[in-house]
Amino acid sequence: MTDTTTHRRCPAHIPGDIARHADDDFHSVYTHLRHDHPVYHDSDLELWVVSRHDDIAEVLRDREHAYTPAHSYDPIQPMDPEASRIYTAVHDVPVAASTDPPIHTRYRNALTAVWPTSATRLAPWQPRIESRAREAAEAFAARPDRFGELFADYVQPLTMRVMSDLIGVTPHEEQCVIDGSSGMSDLLWSFQQPIDQRRCAQAVVEQWKLCTDLVSRYRADPQANLTTAWTTYRDADGTPLTDAEIASTLMEVLTTNTETLALLITTALRHLLTGDGYRHLTHHPERACTAIEETLRVDPPLIGWLRTTRHPVTLAGVELPRDARLLLLMHSGARDEVHGTAEPHSFDYQRDDIPPTLVFGAGDHYCPGALYTRFVAQHALTALAEALPNLTLTAEAPAPRLANLLLRRATRLTVTW
Repeated sequence: MTDTTTHRRCPAHIPGDIARHADDDFHSVYTHLRHDHPVYHDSDLELWVVSRHDDIAEVLRDREHAYTPAHSYDPIQPMDPEASRIYTAVHDVPVAASTDPPIHTRYRNALTAVWPTSATRLAPWQPRIESRAREAAEAFAARPDRFGELFADYVQPLTMRVMSDLIGVTPHEEQCVIDGSSGMSDLLWSFQQPIDQRRCAQAVVEQWKLCTDLVSRYRADPQANLTTAWTTYRDADGTPLTDAEIASTLMEVLTTNTETLALLITTALRHLLTGDGYRHLTHHPERACTAIEETLRVDPPLIGWLRTTRHPVTLAGVELPRDARLLLLMHSGARDEVHGTAEPHSFDYQRDDIPPTLVFGAGDHYCPGALYTRFVAQHALTALAEALPNLTLTAEAPAPRLANLLLRRATRLTVTW
């Protein structure tokens, strides 16, 4: 057992401190919590914090229907009144990740019927994705100063362009998606000043307007994209989706993929470039798959998620009241000793003992985008390694990550070649 009296940082004894759980000391903090405080209440944030893999899995799989995702998109800090007024336009927009059956069933059926959830459905998009990755890598390599920033200059343009191909977003609309997606995660799960809350809320509203415009555009002028496919989708009984339902589906896939996919690729590149992994990848591109899985394990983009109890529940021997909001520490669960992973805090791009990840959820809410995310991420790595085999990090220290309760925010990584 870890001695709580000598541990220099115990979030269970410091209200609000868990907001910093992605800081540099997270290895020992997570281990400490799993051993001594697997479920505890943070009185400052009004959250019950869950740190062990098996407990997180129990909540996500929810075989007893004890938990709801309904409040996943409620802010974790009090919202500025003006920001709240702006955000009202989208606050009650339902999405698959924050609804229960039967609404969730309807949204999920529509998602899985159209989104490339299987190898068969992804196959028609593979040449386009591979081509986009090569184009982005070659454009990055052609920079005359042989210098760039990975997230802003390579990863985000690539992932946004691929998503735009699927959805039908035009190049001049991409910044709206980027601003709205980052704005939503910062507004809901970061700690901001009122002026920043208002800016983020307005960015989210602008993205919602874009989603409604996309539905109207492709109803009137069908194209070979997923938005058009959702306009023609019908439930088993023949019921179509409404324009608002399609727009909310677009909102969900744009916000989740724009943020998490770019974060995953950037983090994988940081780990590979820090050691000898990137150089190895240039000769063994098949290792990209393992590198992505290892990144999902050791440093996932989604470091936490939220659930709320429907009624009193006992979890890890702790009595939780009804309407208790749970913070599931996905990052901690991925490093849990229960996996038996050798040297769990080390990034090993050749690891053969990677346990199954919970980053994509579990049960009814397992992420339909898991296959797509892995495919794009792997090709982003291999395309860059092929175009720039001599890529190296500069001596400039990575910029500190902004605090966010649920997302591993992007680190500024400058590179040269």
